[in-house]
Amino acid sequence: MQTLIFNQGDASESRIYYCAHYLAQSLGLFAAQQLQMIFTTSESGGHTVQGGQVPAVLSRDADLTLGGPMVVMKHFQQHGAELQCFCASVAANPWFLAAAQAQPDFQLSDLRGKRVLDVGNVGTATLTFRWLLARHGLQHDVELIAGSGDLAQDFAAVALGAADYALHAMHMLAPAIAAGQLHSISSLASLCGHVPWSAYIARADVLQEKAAAFAAFSRAIAQALAWMASHDAIELAQQVKAFYPYYPRDALVRGLAAYQQAGVFAPDCVIPRAEFAHFSQLLTAIGWLDSSQPVPYAALVTQAGAE
Repeated sequence: MQTLIFNQGDASESRIYYCAHYLAQSLGLFAAQQLQMIFTTSESGGHTVQGGQVPAVLSRDADLTLGGPMVVMKHFQQHGAELQCFCASVAANPWFLAAAQAQPDFQLSDLRGKRVLDVGNVGTATLTFRWLLARHGLQHDVELIAGSGDLAQDFAAVALGAADYALHAMHMLAPAIAAGQLHSISSLASLCGHVPWSAYIARADVLQEKAAAFAAFSRAIAQALAWMASHDAIELAQQVKAFYPYYPRDALVRGLAAYQQAGVFAPDCVIPRAEFAHFSQLLTAIGWLDSSQPVPYAALVTQAGAE
């Protein structure tokens, strides 16, 4: 039996779109690969290279974590190819727009002249939304308002008409939607195209040292992703609900269904070169990456277990 230590960051990092490894654990897929997973947490999360779980991986306190390949790209430009992505998890933008009333025929152009409350205030997600607006010529016609930091207050503001839309991940929106306070309007997944939004990350040298264990991990995740693609949200929620003990069950089902329908979960563990390139171009366009220093796919992505 091999062992890997997985640092998940703080509690805020345990979002419902990060459920593939929980499903693999619940279904016994890691055990079937003769792999023991030890799940640990950090005292704080973070949206940058310095935040939360990444230092635990860099210091070897943990073998792997889950996060955006944008972190690996940024780390490469600052420190070199010390980190690598090795297994896909989320293959599209998991952010959604919500509003007080349903809008079944919504198009992005409907945002013209409207106020969007950026409830999450998450750096790359906000910048990506601004990139999307610019792509559609809406950058000067949409008022993007920074969230207050109080989730309930911001959702109430949208419900009461103080803003027209709420922008956040479905993980945060689903409880308000399940309660009837808000309505899901549009996923940003298809609008932004396929991008490796989140993947499993490890040190390049640790990936080599524990190659067999990481290959076993990726095989289990691939099986979990395949299971997710062939089962509905009710069945998926039943398998992973123990890992979200304080999350309302109705919201869990609704949120997972929204992610399934939007194609947010990766179809398998492979991180495609073209999607990595598209994401790096997007991140460069929004200023997250330095345009003078390309991020090489071959140095930053390995396909452990993809065979």
